[in-house]
Amino acid sequence: MPDRFSWTTARKIAWREARASSTRFLFVVVAVALGVGALTGVRGFSRAFREMLLKDARRLLAGDLSVRTFSLPSPEQEAEMESLVKSGVVRTWITESVSMLSPSPGATPVLVSLKAVDPAVYPFYGEVRLSPPVPLKEALKPDAVAVSEDLLLRLNLKVGDQVQLGAASFHIVGQVAIEPDRMAGSANVGPRILMSRQGIERTQLIVPGSRAAQRFLFKFNPGSIPVEKARERLKAVFPEALITDYRETHPLITRGLDRSTIFLSLVSLIALIVGAIGVGMAMHSHLQQKMDTIAVMKCLGARSSQIVRIYLLQTLMLGGLGGAAGIAVGLIVQRIFPILLARYFHLSPDMRLDLLSALQGLTIGVLTTLLFTLPPLVSIRRIRPALILRRDMEESRPSWQDRLKQGKLAGALAGVILSGILAIVYWLSDSLRVSAYFVGGFTASILALSLIAWLLLRLLKRISAWTAGRIPAAVRHGIANLYRPGNQATALLVALSLGVMFTLTVYLVQTSMLSQIASSAPPGMPNVFLINITPKEREGVAQMLKARDGIEGNTEVIPIVSARITKINGAAADQLNLRGFARRLLQTRNVTWLAEKPGPITVLEGRWWDPSAHAAKQGVQLCVSEDVAKALQLTPGALVEWKASSRLFASQVSCVYRNEAVRLGSNFDFVFIPGALDGLPILHFAAVRARPNVIAALQREMFARYPTVTVINGADVLAIIQEVVDQISLIIRFISLFAILAGAVILASSVAGTRFRRIREVVILKTLGATRARIAGIFSVEFLVLGVAAGLLGSILATAFSYLVLKRLFHVDYRFVLAPHLISIALTALLANAAGWMASHRILRQKPLEILRENL
Repeated sequence: MPDRFSWTTARKIAWREARASSTRFLFVVVAVALGVGALTGVRGFSRAFREMLLKDARRLLAGDLSVRTFSLPSPEQEAEMESLVKSGVVRTWITESVSMLSPSPGATPVLVSLKAVDPAVYPFYGEVRLSPPVPLKEALKPDAVAVSEDLLLRLNLKVGDQVQLGAASFHIVGQVAIEPDRMAGSANVGPRILMSRQGIERTQLIVPGSRAAQRFLFKFNPGSIPVEKARERLKAVFPEALITDYRETHPLITRGLDRSTIFLSLVSLIALIVGAIGVGMAMHSHLQQKMDTIAVMKCLGARSSQIVRIYLLQTLMLGGLGGAAGIAVGLIVQRIFPILLARYFHLSPDMRLDLLSALQGLTIGVLTTLLFTLPPLVSIRRIRPALILRRDMEESRPSWQDRLKQGKLAGALAGVILSGILAIVYWLSDSLRVSAYFVGGFTASILALSLIAWLLLRLLKRISAWTAGRIPAAVRHGIANLYRPGNQATALLVALSLGVMFTLTVYLVQTSMLSQIASSAPPGMPNVFLINITPKEREGVAQMLKARDGIEGNTEVIPIVSARITKINGAAADQLNLRGFARRLLQTRNVTWLAEKPGPITVLEGRWWDPSAHAAKQGVQLCVSEDVAKALQLTPGALVEWKASSRLFASQVSCVYRNEAVRLGSNFDFVFIPGALDGLPILHFAAVRARPNVIAALQREMFARYPTVTVINGADVLAIIQEVVDQISLIIRFISLFAILAGAVILASSVAGTRFRRIREVVILKTLGATRARIAGIFSVEFLVLGVAAGLLGSILATAFSYLVLKRLFHVDYRFVLAPHLISIALTALLANAAGWMASHRILRQKPLEILRENL
């Protein structure tokens, strides 16, 4: 036999045995298919979306090149853009901001995102479609706006109605059905308004110093300057701008897509691991039933390596079949993603089979399956031919040397499995750090779940023994079924609990963060914010806020100027080796000035200036917050040079301070001496704490007197955050659902694996007089206990992980709410019961006489 045993022979034997156990193996193929399908669907959609971004880059930009900045262009920047126009390039200007819109006089205004374009040329590529259909050039007159559908529904408006926006009134000319460059825009929150450039001038919303997003689009005609050269010239005068051209995908969209793809791929990998655990369980159960066959084969001269070859091929068949089926599932997942994202984006990626994603999913599916079947495959070597002669003899207890050897082997196998998972995660994420975190979290989860599952099953066994005679026989028998040979209840609980744990963790983190934001703000924290207050409006707004009933605490109306650091101690900012938070501090930021030191501010180093001092007398003095000083390595005496509205000026650090205030309006990182910012474009910002019942009246009164001032209700901001978080959570839960389904399928596989033992049990019980209903009750108790236990385990681990994520990463207090945990446990119990009966409903129909005759 050793000389004639080829891979072909092994394949035939493997296929024959797999066909004989087709029911059991069908379930594990489905479990693997779910994991591979989620992974293939996520990565296939990502690649299709990326290809769409690149193929339709001109349409998604609405031009050949885009420059996005958050300030009005300087004379130098205007001159550079005009020189491009003279070379044959066509330019258009888009402004995006937020403002207040009122549907009628006296009505409560709402926060909207507005976009001003030149309808004569915008968009260069693609088409804006309105409903009712009308060309944009004809629709967007200076007194007309097009709006999103949600604004019409929210305010009960219709086409033709009048609305007030800023200092001007407009009539609604249509609903925006398609907007080609929406993904490339800046203001993508709340109802949307599309208007002309003449229209935004009528509103008087944009003044020097406004932090509205300005987007300049360019179209390159034949014979004009090359795109790459134009980009270099624009980058020189727009150092902070986001510059994108049609040769690449939009960097912000691509970055978000990459991060989302990695995260959802790892969630999909959890589902695949659950399926692979099921394959390992099924293979272990299968080998337990084939021990006699393996022993006979060894008696006939087969070597362990040759027998391993049979079951290795069987494993590869299962992984390959599951992977192939998963590719088909992945196509379905790909088609569902655009539906989930349709609320925010009009997506039309080509949803065809992506061969690279399919091959990657298939490969990872086979590798993961192989990793988790290593332990049962290696155990083949421990099967001795003498086993068939000693089957009915009492086994001797293994020596401590044997147990130590087995422990070392188990440790080595665990190391191989974790190393394999580490390599797979690195392949998916291209990050060793992410891989290490994933493997560490996965290992901790498996160990914790295994330990708790073992303790829980031991407790159930003790409870069943303690309450013998006091609980119904069906309940006691159902609990005892958890210990039937080959049931592998611990592994089942771990597999099903993994999916429950992850899905519930996502929900708990989401709800805890939002509830914390909504209800746990410190006393005095502002909940109403006023922006775009001009110097002329400052005094009137301040007096109005002070006189208004329902405003709590002091009213702050703070001047702000947009400025950017150019040098620190003589070193150019772009040459400083800064990263992360420190790097962001070099971008344009809002700065302010104060004469007297506020009470909540504590000077840590240096000194505050004399309140009567002025920049003209003492020079430009600057105080910086503690965090900024640490990030930029600033100490009293350091020189910081600035650029604001084309003006360069230098300042000297006078002090480093810590701000203990909880009022958002006081939390500026850079505070100048009075007079330092004179002559620069100034706007004012106010943050107040108002009782909820007076906010709407405050918004109405402020809009009536100062229509260009934007009043933002914190509750509206929270509602926007809620919508975005809900959408993200929906996608994550959709993918994590595959892990739960894989766990349920593994439960069904385990039931199918113990089918023959269950049939003999049913026959014996029926012979002793048990009715079908009583036997069904026993099985239902078994499945329900498994489901409740898995839901409980997942709930416990979800609580622990949610607590760690909220406390360590987001510094948010975790609040335990019982309802989500009870719902998770109940749904898991129902799912487990359905999965168990799916695999065992035929067993109840077995006739006792048929089975008894087979054993004669």
